[in-house]
Amino acid sequence: MPDVKWGYGINHFRVPGMSGTGPLLRKENHERAFKVLSVCDFKGVELQARLGTLGTPESIALRYGPPAKFMEFVRSCGLDQISSFLLLLTGPSPSDPANHAAILESARPYAKFLHDVQGSCLVVQPMLSYWREAPVTEAKIRNAAACWNAVGKMTRELNVQTALHIDFLSALHGTADIDKLLEFTNPELVGLAVDTAELAIAGVDPVALYERHPDRVKHFHFKQACNVDSAAEYKHANADNRMLNGVGKPDIELWLW
Repeated sequence: MPDVKWGYGINHFRVPGMSGTGPLLRKENHERAFKVLSVCDFKGVELQARLGTLGTPESIALRYGPPAKFMEFVRSCGLDQISSFLLLLTGPSPSDPANHAAILESARPYAKFLHDVQGSCLVVQPMLSYWREAPVTEAKIRNAAACWNAVGKMTRELNVQTALHIDFLSALHGTADIDKLLEFTNPELVGLAVDTAELAIAGVDPVALYERHPDRVKHFHFKQACNVDSAAEYKHANADNRMLNGVGKPDIELWLW
């Protein structure tokens, strides 16, 4: 039986503020969140890029010093490890080869940080949202695959796994596109992250996907889906904001837990 390691996504913690809730910014917020996870019997935590003051290796270093010092703080809160870093795409698309070098270099500090804290997985979005990428062609999927092959080669040299996380807004929509992406990526360099809720909202059975590609799955996000995007809301312009704010489908208050 393989050693199963459970972590919790730090992006699900928020701190009350004047305008609702916000990301964890202060050291006492970090300490409180880590200790909550510890008493809930989690041993690790997944960080999210650009989210609060734990969102980049540079911001962590400013507050805690080198990675070894940060891990001293993490362990003092009762956790064993930083399991992974979730790297969300906000800029150039991997479907354009002109962007590959920049994406590779932007991923490198996160992979190096994971290496230094003995984390295991860099979790990445393989393509931008559908409305930003459409039309989605085989050529674009091949280009994105080439980008992640390069990133995967870099992370493997640091003993870190690259895993592709497909969310319900993704340009990759449906098993046919996911199968193509996995076909075009090197299995020795690039794995798959199965997110139960994101896939279910997109109409993809996460269990069936795992059973199709068990050897490629290197990481899981276990979340509960509350609704399915049966009206293909993901295709609308600015779908990211529309769906989160209930525009277009005002009867849907929540997509996932």
